[in-house]
Amino acid sequence: MTRYRAALAAAARGWPVVPLRPHGKAPALRGWDDEATLDRDLIRHWWSRRAYNVGIACGPAGLLVVDIDVPHGREAFARRAWQHGEDDPRDTYTVATPSGGEHRYFQAPEVPLGNSVGRIAPHVDTRGAGGYVVAAGSLVGRDRYRVVRDAPVAPAPGWLVAVLTPEPPEDLPIPAQRPSPRRVDAYRAAVVEGEADRVRDARPGTRAHVVFTAACRLGELVGAGWLDEGTAAAVLLTAASHHNGVEGWSEREALRHVENGLALGRRRPRVLR
Repeated sequence: MTRYRAALAAAARGWPVVPLRPHGKAPALRGWDDEATLDRDLIRHWWSRRAYNVGIACGPAGLLVVDIDVPHGREAFARRAWQHGEDDPRDTYTVATPSGGEHRYFQAPEVPLGNSVGRIAPHVDTRGAGGYVVAAGSLVGRDRYRVVRDAPVAPAPGWLVAVLTPEPPEDLPIPAQRPSPRRVDAYRAAVVEGEADRVRDARPGTRAHVVFTAACRLGELVGAGWLDEGTAAAVLLTAASHHNGVEGWSEREALRHVENGLALGRRRPRVLR
């Protein structure tokens, strides 16, 4: 695959691309994050000038890419997943790098996550909003970035999102005036009903992410003292039970995602202004 075709292939997936220096990883354009494009004519213009490598702008592409060095990074990433009661998330689109590592592509969560270095584990970095990843088909020397698992891009695991989500500030701002009980009641009812509906309507392949993010939002209400944690868990598990037995989904899996999401949400109490 030529690098021009590699750029077109990435753009066809809905991933905006930007030229990188030939045989390198650095952007060939200033302000690359504003220049990344899906426009085939512009892509043809860029790659007709030089054999640029291909960069994918992760934020606009809706991607969170885990960059794993080998061998230690792969083992460390798997251990981190096991610590959270999950399997090593291998079943997603994966690209092997010339250095022997791998890039695992995941759907980014609704709350954008930026780049990280070693936050998940040693030798494991991530590229998200504000970052880019070298695409399959690019060359460094004679070695090529190549697809080794051409699977659909899986949602980012809930535990991974939790690990990468920044801690809230220690001193949260206190509103000058507390919201009225009536306003809190109406807000709580709307959020609980909306998140329960979202869990019930989750599409195959998105259930884990939807349940986790729904639990995060209800956890924010729990942290604010507006919702009982047991009630929040019961609402979400009841909604998730709609999927039990479908494509391996189980109450046990739902419970893991609910517990992780509520724990994260509690640390970020909701504030009404």
